[in-house]
Amino acid sequence: MAPAAASTRRRGGLQVLRGLARPDFIVGALLVAFWAFCALFPTVLTSADPTRIRDDGLTLLGEPLPPGTSSFLLGTDSLGRDFFARVVHGARVAMIIAIVPNALALAFATLVGVVAGVMRGKVEFVLMRVTEAIMVLPGFMIAMAVISTLGTSTTVLILTLVAFSWTYTARVIYGETLRLREMLFVEAALSVGAGRWRIAATHIVPHLKPLLVVYFTMNAAFMVLLEAGLGFLGFGVQPPTPSWGLMLAEARDQFFYPWLILVPGLCLASLSVGFYLVGQGIQNAGRPAEKAVVL
Repeated sequence: MAPAAASTRRRGGLQVLRGLARPDFIVGALLVAFWAFCALFPTVLTSADPTRIRDDGLTLLGEPLPPGTSSFLLGTDSLGRDFFARVVHGARVAMIIAIVPNALALAFATLVGVVAGVMRGKVEFVLMRVTEAIMVLPGFMIAMAVISTLGTSTTVLILTLVAFSWTYTARVIYGETLRLREMLFVEAALSVGAGRWRIAATHIVPHLKPLLVVYFTMNAAFMVLLEAGLGFLGFGVQPPTPSWGLMLAEARDQFFYPWLILVPGLCLASLSVGFYLVGQGIQNAGRPAEKAVVL
């Protein structure tokens, strides 16, 4: 039985790898990997200080330099700062927001969903009613109110994003936990005297891993765009720290210098699409291959 099980696992692993060898997943993975590299090693791509106001960064009329001018690959912004350096260093903020609050929200959502699905009764009722109550709140508006009250530090921003981004995932995990509770392997574990928490830890949570991976990648794109929206309105990362949303806010009146708007907008779009394509690729790889019907 052991060799047969190992062979089955190998075939399943090969099937998943073949499922990931899709153009959409590869493109998404390359986009995410590129911006992750920029976030981890920005000095490899540029040695310029993204916050330094350069004396040679503006024209004689005080206008930003266009892309390709002298030593500025993407030109400069309205203050004379190297725009390419700001774009590259801005990837760090985007990746931090995509990973840290996303992981915290996913962990909290898993805890709430699994506990509600396993405990049932009053615990289930209270947890799900609280989750639904938070779901109907205007999260973006409340996030702005909380940040304006507590301050615009990175910690406050991360905790605010966590507070209003776990509810939908918790509902999905709760429903999946209810489905898994009725599976035969759970009933078999109950028949031999396994407790609820042992079943949750050894049988239910491991079966949630594919779902959690997909939701992590999907929510990462949402987190990036949400932080950019808050930054555009002045509630995100504060200057002079480079952030793509903040760069869009700084360029909203610079209509005659389109690269100041187009470049950070394209960066946001590429990272969000990259996470989305990775999530879709993982989701499609986990599905059984559909056989064509020959008529």
